[in-house]
Amino acid sequence: MSDIVQAILDSYRRRVGSELIPRSGDARADAGLLDQFEGVVLSHDGGDDPVFVYANAAAASLWRMPIDELIGMPSRLSAPPEHRQSRASMLADAATSGLLTDYSGERIARDGTRFVISGATLWTVDYAGRPGQAVVFWEWTSGPAN
Repeated sequence: MSDIVQAILDSYRRRVGSELIPRSGDARADAGLLDQFEGVVLSHDGGDDPVFVYANAAAASLWRMPIDELIGMPSRLSAPPEHRQSRASMLADAATSGLLTDYSGERIARDGTRFVISGATLWTVDYAGRPGQAVVFWEWTSGPAN
């Protein structure tokens, strides 16, 4: 897991130009810091139907499922069915540019609870030559988008 965390952190620094978290220089410690980070951090691989390869504790809490169930879940399932096409378009745009800021969109937790994320930053992650994407956000509101 620490390799995934380092790829997320390194790619964020490259794309955004700053550190996501204060890094300790120790991969295991950094993984612990990101897991307990107050913002929601998720990352998926670059497969045809991308699956989550990383989720921190804030993400697991928001999606109302254990981290080990969130990891491996197709990331498209994080959005309600009627919002998956717009989510896919946004991901494609972000893949082209490498960075997308101030993104918002409706999401759905495992129990069906809907919420709207806002102010999200999405960036391309290089997983040892394999592309992926990660997102961080601190803001969300309960309920469906209006």
